[in-house]
Amino acid sequence: MPYLHLDLAKTYPSQTKRELAARLCRLYADVMQTQLWRPNVGIAELGEDNLFHLGADGLEPVTMVLVETRRGRSPDQRLELGRGIVDICSEVLGVPRKTVLVEFTAHSGDEMLRDGEWTNDWTAAEACAAGPASSS
Repeated sequence: MPYLHLDLAKTYPSQTKRELAARLCRLYADVMQTQLWRPNVGIAELGEDNLFHLGADGLEPVTMVLVETRRGRSPDQRLELGRGIVDICSEVLGVPRKTVLVEFTAHSGDEMLRDGEWTNDWTAAEACAAGPASSS
């Protein structure tokens, strides 16, 4: 945790997916005030005609982003992260912004293990201890 899972309605070159993952990791670390090494990104290419949303004009392909994170961040932080995810996906994948859908699930620290131990909910004190997001 954190985990950003993307379901894509197309297939993309490896270089595109790697750029997408790196940019999303940097965005997450910056906005959510954590170390750069913490975010994990998974990309599932479902391919054409496998991922849809029923819009005003009928079925349209979408990019679905599920963000699993620890509790403790403000709604403003999640909103900033979500908007950044939409921007990055639109730019890197070349998809319309309106077709990038983002959903958040905030977990308590006792719903995830690291090194065999429960984690804690995120707190602002952790951000101070983390230092700049670009450091490891």
